[in-house]
Amino acid sequence: MTKAMIITVGGTIEPIIKSIDEHKPDFVSFLASQETVDKIAEIKGRIQIKVPCEITLVDNVNELLHCHEKAEEAVQRALKKNYKGQDVVVDYTGGTKNMSAALSLAAIAHGFVFSYVGGIERSKGGVGIVINGCEQVYSSVNPWDFLAVEERKKISLLFNAYQFSAAGTLVDSILEKTTKFKPLFRQLAFIIEGFYKWDLFQHSAAAQVFKRARIDDLATSEDQTICRFSKAVDRSVHKLKAILELSDSGRKLCRELILDLFANAERRAEEGKTDDAILRLYRLVEMLAQERLFNTYGIDTGNVRSEQLPEDLESEFRKQYEKDGHIKIPQAAAFRLLKALKDPLGEIFETAKKDFQKIQNARNFSYLAHGIQSGKEGTYSKLRSFVLSLNVFVVTDIPVFPKLVF
Repeated sequence: MTKAMIITVGGTIEPIIKSIDEHKPDFVSFLASQETVDKIAEIKGRIQIKVPCEITLVDNVNELLHCHEKAEEAVQRALKKNYKGQDVVVDYTGGTKNMSAALSLAAIAHGFVFSYVGGIERSKGGVGIVINGCEQVYSSVNPWDFLAVEERKKISLLFNAYQFSAAGTLVDSILEKTTKFKPLFRQLAFIIEGFYKWDLFQHSAAAQVFKRARIDDLATSEDQTICRFSKAVDRSVHKLKAILELSDSGRKLCRELILDLFANAERRAEEGKTDDAILRLYRLVEMLAQERLFNTYGIDTGNVRSEQLPEDLESEFRKQYEKDGHIKIPQAAAFRLLKALKDPLGEIFETAKKDFQKIQNARNFSYLAHGIQSGKEGTYSKLRSFVLSLNVFVVTDIPVFPKLVF
């Protein structure tokens, strides 16, 4: 049911009476001119219901800017009483053309429903005013649904720039305005939240949110851009499921987690967050050694057993890394162990170790390590090339977040 109306008042009151009787609002905000304000008393006396109202007075109906300022006031009267979205009907039938245009401009951004009173019979051979008693109320769709082009562009820009929190906030505000596309935006909100959690490495939570998005339903959309986007999202979700399955919901280090971390570093680099990107790749280098040792040799770098170490390393590693009966080895030692085991990864790393140490020195000067310098894109590029040179994976293997064109 209609809870509030915002109405322009013209010289003819029959259409306004018809509109109020049809919608039966709890509150009316009138936008009237100096010439028509006296009509409001007559309107109130003839409508079928008693309804509280407030009046905004337009002083100069010939000045569009002034009319718009007053129309904004009329809109605010409804908003301040906590009426919003489709609970508000805007009737722009009466008043001057400037008043009607001004109210439409002021109201359209709020997702209100628009209404117009026409008629089945007019004077002057069908081209004049509606004959009294022949009025007919036409409730339009919410025009915001079709004209909110800029908001949709903003969602796309934010989503594609990995600003998922901001994109989600914008979608939430749109849900208060849209009528026809409310289900679509609800699904989009879940999709955005899913990628937000995934970007924070909250894989299990992301998978649960994606389930609520009902992505399969979007694949049948008549909008081809939404249809293509849903299919791209579905491919991404399958990658996420693989990460969860092969990592035992994040409890086991696997190749898929390494690929996911590389993809995350790529997104941070794309954002221009070079320090964050470098930090992720640096951690990834260590993960490569940890994953190879654990899944190929059953060696946990956080708790290496003495019998798992080659004779030429056992004494040295126990002396350097054993504490409270546990041998815990760092990145460099992990690659030394791989080399001693004649593993290809360890041998490749040993060959390029000097290059890595140069990159490592540059990384150590960054804010996120031990220095006070910002990371350079060149450092990230070199570290990225180094990671790929280890021949564990190729770029086409990594999970890619889809782009939204909306």
